[in-house]
Amino acid sequence: MNPGGQRVVKRLRTVQVGGCALYIFPTVKGLERERRPVREAILEARPKIVAIPVSAEGLRGLRAIWKGKEPDIFLSHYEEIYAVKLARYGKVCVPPPSFTEAYSVASGEGIPVRAIDLDEEGFSDAFVQSISSANLIYHSLRWRWLKRKRFDQPTAREFALAWDRAVNSLKGFRNLENRREEHMARELARLCVRRRKVLAVVELERMEGILAKLSTVDLKSIEKDEEE
Repeated sequence: MNPGGQRVVKRLRTVQVGGCALYIFPTVKGLERERRPVREAILEARPKIVAIPVSAEGLRGLRAIWKGKEPDIFLSHYEEIYAVKLARYGKVCVPPPSFTEAYSVASGEGIPVRAIDLDEEGFSDAFVQSISSANLIYHSLRWRWLKRKRFDQPTAREFALAWDRAVNSLKGFRNLENRREEHMARELARLCVRRRKVLAVVELERMEGILAKLSTVDLKSIEKDEEE
């Protein structure tokens, strides 16, 4: 195995979900240099299916980009600030290179790709149920504070975690991310019931939450649902 492959294997987290080997590959969303590790992870693991933390609508967008369409880019204040601060650690691209590369490599190898995040309707419902009016007002103003805030973490991975803690310091937004993690964990469990080897590319900051929630998923109920 080449040195690059060894580094990729170290980043892969492997868990057994029923009879399935699930490979979790955490990435820093937005960094251009994440392309190569994602490619190497997929080619090294040779999964039967690749999961990406995007919505069904987002997956259609990745498919369109793969086919050569120029992406429509819109960034919120928070996303713009994140991109500027992340650029300290390397070139930043939108859409996230780790996601576009995962779709491209998997599709090129004939590996099915699945979206595991909430779709637009599900996210809207989770948002309304999680975020109070006070949280929403404060969040709409707080981006100015984040723009001024100094992030001096030595690595991009540490920065991504610090940024996530700052953005989701409000309870409502933490609850929203918990809802995303719960949904992604269940979708991964569903894929694991269907396949013997699954690789999921996930946001670094969501990995531990997804793994924790995955351990509580009732596989028997999912298997029963799949049989019906």
